[in-house]
Amino acid sequence: MTEYLILFVIIAVIYFVLIRNRPARKTDWETLPLLSEYKELEKSHNDDGQLCCRYCGASETVERLLKSEKENPDNTKHYHACTQCKVILWRTEQTAENAESKD
Repeated sequence: MTEYLILFVIIAVIYFVLIRNRPARKTDWETLPLLSEYKELEKSHNDDGQLCCRYCGASETVERLLKSEKENPDNTKHYHACTQCKVILWRTEQTAENAESKD
């Protein structure tokens, strides 16, 4: 009976240490680079030095609000996508002060 109790304790410790305490996965929005990180990537600027899409080379982007209520309850998170190839390029997050000044 003691062996089963020891085995149960070992399994419980392994469960809480390895499985229960691991950090939460990053969301899709969090995996996107910040604007400063995007500027450092290869092919993020065209020959004129202007910021552009690293996939198709277009310089026009559109800013869109992240619509997930769970991930963006304060409506401060945005993502930026290329208008030509529709690839999402980088993310931005406004501070509470900047969000109030826009309204």
